[in-house]
Amino acid sequence: MRVFKTLLLTAASSCLLLTACSQKSEEADDVTTEVANRIAENVASDAAGGAPGLTSSAAANVAFAYRYGFTLPSDAISGVQHKHAAACEKLGGAQCKITGMDFRKADDGEISARLDFLLAPELAHRFGQSALDIVEQAEGSLGNADVTGDNAGGAIDESQMRSASLKSQLARLEQRMLIKGLPREERVSLAARASELRDQLRGEQDDRQGNEARLATTPVSFAYTSSGIFNAGDNPFSQAAETSWSSGKAMLAMVLTVLGAILPWGLLGFALLALWRSNLVRSLRGKAAPDVQP
Repeated sequence: MRVFKTLLLTAASSCLLLTACSQKSEEADDVTTEVANRIAENVASDAAGGAPGLTSSAAANVAFAYRYGFTLPSDAISGVQHKHAAACEKLGGAQCKITGMDFRKADDGEISARLDFLLAPELAHRFGQSALDIVEQAEGSLGNADVTGDNAGGAIDESQMRSASLKSQLARLEQRMLIKGLPREERVSLAARASELRDQLRGEQDDRQGNEARLATTPVSFAYTSSGIFNAGDNPFSQAAETSWSSGKAMLAMVLTVLGAILPWGLLGFALLALWRSNLVRSLRGKAAPDVQP
């Protein structure tokens, strides 16, 4: 009976433990889902009301590219990167696509990671702002941000004007080639020029398609770097320790570089000195030895 009670208690404890672990896992998944939903809702609400700043109608013909650099504690980078990816997936493939992901851990424990997206232009600005909120909640910060843009719409208009001019030239050449009795040399020359114009038209069309694609989607890139082994937010003591550690690594690297440069020459000089001393000792011993008479 006592054994049966023990087995029953053990089984109950195991069930409770498994239930607790399952609840923790579900809670972690719920946190990630909640974060993704919040980013998606913020982005969608701003898009419905007209995205602020760089995504206004004044920049409708500008193709933008966003690059953010985040600094985070080493153990938080993977989780933040996962939440950013989940937020993109929540928006859907029509509005956000992940085009690249990278995660690297160096031998010294420092971590660097990267996540690249293609977003609908009206969502890109707010997506970056919402992503920064998640970084700050993980005790990280924005290290750098870069937004570049060029007038892709103007380039399309200029390409269309060039294409119209090329088509006009091509039409005149083709009309000329229809004339009967045209000298063979002139006909060959016209055919060659017409081929060049068609190649130029195809090139202009490819350029327009490329610029149209850049206007249709906006590349956004997140770079993550670890803030160091002494990271503790804005704590001045941890910052001083981090600075000392960085200085120590720099000094050690400089010492090793100097040693690597002079050590081979030092060994060579030591070997030459040892050889010279050995020859000198043998010479002195030869002079000091008494002459042996037969």
